[in-house]
Amino acid sequence: MTKDPLPIHGSTALVLGPRGTAYDVLREAFESVGVKLVPQQATFAPSRRPARSPSLRPGGPPLAAPAESPSTSGPSTGPSGRHAESTHRTSLLDGQTLPAGALVDDTGGQDVAVPDICCALLTGTAVLDSATPSAPLPRRALSRIAAAMADRGSGRMILVLDGAGGLHTGVPADEAAARAADLAWWRQLAARLSRHGVLANQIRVGVAPCLSHRPGPQRTAAVLRHLPLRRVAQPADLAAAVLHLASEGCTYTVAETIPVDGGMGLTMVPPLRPSRARTDSTEPFDQSRGGADLFDLRGRHCLVVGGSSGIGREAALELARRGADVTVVARREREILAVAHEISALGRRAEAVRQDVSELDALEPLVDRLWSAARIDALVYATGLCEPEAPEDQPALRERTLDVNYRGYVTLADALVRRWAHDRRGGAVVAIGSAGAGFVPGLESYAASKAALIQHTRSLAVSGGRHRIRANCVQPGLISTPMADASAHEGFQDAWLARIPQGRAGLPGDVAPLVAYLASDASAYVTGAVLHVDGGLALGGLPPLAGNGGLA
Repeated sequence: MTKDPLPIHGSTALVLGPRGTAYDVLREAFESVGVKLVPQQATFAPSRRPARSPSLRPGGPPLAAPAESPSTSGPSTGPSGRHAESTHRTSLLDGQTLPAGALVDDTGGQDVAVPDICCALLTGTAVLDSATPSAPLPRRALSRIAAAMADRGSGRMILVLDGAGGLHTGVPADEAAARAADLAWWRQLAARLSRHGVLANQIRVGVAPCLSHRPGPQRTAAVLRHLPLRRVAQPADLAAAVLHLASEGCTYTVAETIPVDGGMGLTMVPPLRPSRARTDSTEPFDQSRGGADLFDLRGRHCLVVGGSSGIGREAALELARRGADVTVVARREREILAVAHEISALGRRAEAVRQDVSELDALEPLVDRLWSAARIDALVYATGLCEPEAPEDQPALRERTLDVNYRGYVTLADALVRRWAHDRRGGAVVAIGSAGAGFVPGLESYAASKAALIQHTRSLAVSGGRHRIRANCVQPGLISTPMADASAHEGFQDAWLARIPQGRAGLPGDVAPLVAYLASDASAYVTGAVLHVDGGLALGGLPPLAGNGGLA
């Protein structure tokens, strides 16, 4: 493993939320990687240096946070004279330029640097019988921090909320409405911040004693029956998700939610007959609260399919940087030998295997051979075929596309799942989908194959959970790869970029850290997730409107 495989963005963090176990979990997580916490009572004061334009990119839109609701944006109750000053500082809320800020401690007036990372706790949902009621999101404080980070041109903002997503009749209507409004406000803020070097995302946690959830034994058992991973969330699960979003590698994920919930969002229907596999929620769980060590992949063997270039290549190298031995499978022998050489240079064991995954009959014997040499702990399926369809060759292209993008994946995954279930040591599957599949003309077969891959992955999460098998999907957006560049036509990238809040195309290196997170124990309570790395494309907004009412 190379030195510091999980570099964190900056050296200071601020956690906004009630003191308690959740706060302590985040504090210990940051301390485990050398990040210092800023006092909670810190607030903003106007900077002594001139303000600069918050538009950090040529032609970029000004940073303007969504307006606050009266219920969450009341006047400051700080020391005398602060109210008028607060009104000036939060001019970001009505779309005006906010002066560059510094933090100041209310108790002593000592300047503190703007934090590199800000975490907000929006926890206490009634549906999980939280002992601590949910408080409104501190929008005013978050807006000040966001503006200062944007002025600086860098930062990470993380919202931690609890629940299961979706609609639950056990939640009071007022709480559900307030949560929905807060989350919508946060996502709007995240989209606006993304062009200014500030990445804002969310973590949704399921049943978690560390978040003061007290549903009782019977209600807990009832919830666990609907989870593929039948245990409650541990402090290390939350800590590791926070560290991933706070890392330097998390550069192209915008307003995305990591579900640290054991697959709660899959709405799994419990099996009619009890499983023979152990499902006791009190099964020993050996994670420490810090979570930083869970990203270490030493002693693990990862199989990366499609590792000759693009996302697969970067994923293979990132896994090796975190300590994994890697087998790279692809058609192009020279390219995979070069990748294997780079992995070996990192001090890890590497093997290059030339194989066309559309040759389905050869895949099971391939797994047999690799397994006999060393157990495979994770599968990363990053290969893909994307070609525009012409009527004359559509049937043949459709079959080949399905073979490469779906059937090859299923064949390899099934072969590994059988072995993982047999030795009861678990495993991880990470499938690479495509955020663009489905709305690009002429790619019907490609879209269908990726949709099948995603649904198979989510179904695998449901059926494999009892065997400690996790399966997740990564959805890249516009990524500069040989396949994407070859399929692009004039104006194609411009049309994409107009719908990406971050305003840029991604790189394979933007995707690789998420792949490594999902392949490691850091994501031990994440399964069935479809996570976007797309600069905010999945938010689904229209391109910016031009002054004449048309689309820019």
